[in-house]
Amino acid sequence: MMGVPGSYDASVYDHFDDRDQEGLWFVKRYAHVPGITLEACNACLGARLPGPDEADGLVLAGSYNSVHDDTAWQQVVRAWLPVMRAHRLPILGICGSHQLIAHLEGAAVTRYEDGPFAGTFPVSLTEAGKTSPLMQDIADQDCFHYANSEHVVDIPTGSTLLARSSKVPVAVLDYGDHCYTTQFHPEATEETLGTIWRYKAPELMQNYHAHDKGDRLVENFLELVRDLN
Repeated sequence: MMGVPGSYDASVYDHFDDRDQEGLWFVKRYAHVPGITLEACNACLGARLPGPDEADGLVLAGSYNSVHDDTAWQQVVRAWLPVMRAHRLPILGICGSHQLIAHLEGAAVTRYEDGPFAGTFPVSLTEAGKTSPLMQDIADQDCFHYANSEHVVDIPTGSTLLARSSKVPVAVLDYGDHCYTTQFHPEATEETLGTIWRYKAPELMQNYHAHDKGDRLVENFLELVRDLN
């Protein structure tokens, strides 16, 4: 998902083969993971979300919409998520979904006062992060891609902090029952994420580089889903 049509400049993605179809990017990028079949749907465009018997795991993408926007699609997702979690489906929530889930659990989400946190930056693993299956083969200070104007301020009750970054005190969370969320974008490349700033802050595009461990984290999650099923 990207957001409510008109809430972002879709033309920044026109040079990509699949333009702003983020779900299609993901399907193509991770089709190589054995034993996994990927399907995409866009909640922001009103697509019907799967029921608990129609999916083995969920990857929930980021969004241009703030959790404070309370759009129609966000209201639908907020009602749907507790049902899916009650069935203990593995979930990987990314960026805006990280914020949405934390907000549902009562955590504060606030805006950066000094501008976006954008670029490829290292994470510091907690002791829990160093042994988490989500972070397998990811070392302390490995890098990930960020593009955030807002962030989760505190750790939601009942969750475990797995990683933090310099300006992101809550970078990765484990909610139990194989539900994980990340403030950074593990599914993105330096190109797909950096292009966000093409017109509104092109200088930020220089903050991204290719040396990240995002693919390893996503593959860890997909392999976990496969092995649980």
